[in-house]
Amino acid sequence: MALCTWAKHKEILREALAIQSILATLIRDDGLQLEPLQTELPWLDWVRRESIKRTKFIVYGFSNLHCIVYNIPPFMLTSEVKLTLPCSAAEFKAPTAALWKEARKKTVPEVPFQEALKRLFSKDGRDVTLSNSSSGNYALIHALIQHVFFLRQVTRCRFDGPGDLSTEDISSMETALRNWQIGWRRNPESSLDPMSPNGPVAFNSTALLRLAYIRLYVDTAGRALETRNPELIANAFKAGPGIKRSSKITRAVLHSAHALSIPIKMGYRLVAKTQSFIWSIQHSLCTLECAYLMSKWLEALSVSSPDPPVTEDEKRIVAIVKNMLDETEFAMSSDVSIDSPDYTRLLSAGVLRVWAMIFKGSQTWAIVDVIGSALNLYADMLESG
Repeated sequence: MALCTWAKHKEILREALAIQSILATLIRDDGLQLEPLQTELPWLDWVRRESIKRTKFIVYGFSNLHCIVYNIPPFMLTSEVKLTLPCSAAEFKAPTAALWKEARKKTVPEVPFQEALKRLFSKDGRDVTLSNSSSGNYALIHALIQHVFFLRQVTRCRFDGPGDLSTEDISSMETALRNWQIGWRRNPESSLDPMSPNGPVAFNSTALLRLAYIRLYVDTAGRALETRNPELIANAFKAGPGIKRSSKITRAVLHSAHALSIPIKMGYRLVAKTQSFIWSIQHSLCTLECAYLMSKWLEALSVSSPDPPVTEDEKRIVAIVKNMLDETEFAMSSDVSIDSPDYTRLLSAGVLRVWAMIFKGSQTWAIVDVIGSALNLYADMLESG
């Protein structure tokens, strides 16, 4: 089903989305409630219990990925999931009962998913996220992204307001994301190495964290990815709402610039050839968000006399992007004046070209190649003015 979801042909995607409801029904029939263990189970019984629980969380995450990519309601809601968080990697991977019992000595009692999520929104949440496993943190970051999705749905229906998230909503989500990040950093299972012995889950979670911040500050819905048509996707990018510049948007753009700097420093052509070995679909989706955000932000600066005036922080980011492009074949022409509105528009096109080359490289998922073609077409539109 995963391969069908990210396949190149929309007919296959349509079938995969239809299977979703069957999968959701099977999961609900088996149950989405699980109380913390009161007494110790025999090892094999515990393995079966934990495996079923993890399978359900995997389906929950898969549901959210569909929501992220296609802007459709998830087929599993966060409020339905009343399981306990997955255990540590050491416990789950223990090959014998004796090693399992040894790993269990270093763990804390099971934490209900709903309780762990609620704690993230409290000011002292950082103190209670330390015991979450990497798989638990992965489920929780999905829950936060789903929360942002529904906040935006409600906001769009507020006909008497500005159509954007309230200050209170943003502040509450920022608290939750900070607490999640602190818990991730302090978790001994966490690693930025996709080949970590504990698995790539913690690494993939960092991509979702970046995506969550971008979705919180920018409405990136409606990109026509379900059409699998690069022209329609490029037109959807072009027609997307403009960026309202602010200090928070500037911070998000800085994260996007950092995301671009990594493959450029490593050699973006090398990354294009090897990304299939280290990038998950989560990282590809996050990269698309970064490319879209930076492009729209640079477009917002490409007007005569921007309002509000360009800040020093924004000027520094523009300079950083220009210096990064200078290390690629898409460097800015010296003929374009830095004071010209065309300057940032052409910078935007250059950024898209770099990302497109990476997306068009060796990859596992067909949709990634389609996105690369769409980014190139979008860059063509920007360069033609």
